[in-house]
Amino acid sequence: MAQSYERLEFLGDSIIGAVIAHELFQRFPRLDEGGMTRIKVSLVSGESLSSLARELGFADLIIFGSSERGTGKRGLRSALENVYESMVAALTLDGGVEVATHWIMQTLAPRISAHFADEPENPKSTLQEVLQVKRITPTYEVISTEGPPHARRFTANVLSEGKVIGTGTGRSKKDAETKAALEALKSIRALKSSKNIT
Repeated sequence: MAQSYERLEFLGDSIIGAVIAHELFQRFPRLDEGGMTRIKVSLVSGESLSSLARELGFADLIIFGSSERGTGKRGLRSALENVYESMVAALTLDGGVEVATHWIMQTLAPRISAHFADEPENPKSTLQEVLQVKRITPTYEVISTEGPPHARRFTANVLSEGKVIGTGTGRSKKDAETKAALEALKSIRALKSSKNIT
């Protein structure tokens, strides 16, 4: 039976998680489980994988259907993440786990950074605290649901006063919203840093 993208994504996602978890365990012997988890979540987030896939040139290789082309390729970000995961799965099926691990270590592992361990335990709560200083309450909206029931992929936006300040993709609505909040916090932090520099 031909491998569907959803099945390949499922396999690739699991392999990426295992490889990165093993690398973090070896590289940071003094880091606790919480710190390693925060690094892993940041590294394998939709934002991270889609950015990496774009750098690898995958965006030029994706063929969209007519319905998606009509939206201006709105789903490109999610597609890039999915293609990277599918590539890992394909490498595993074709050459074995060692080949896939080598690919992950060459492409994704260089992005590992200890500062990811400082990310908040609960990005949604942290974002709410940050915005409440300005008396703003963030709101979330799920903008797309893809894949079969056993491998759902949700994409969510977080909004501040009606404006999108972060987008995240995950295996559940909660995961997608959490990643959207994390992206928003990163953007807010970057904005504050640029203001301090200038």
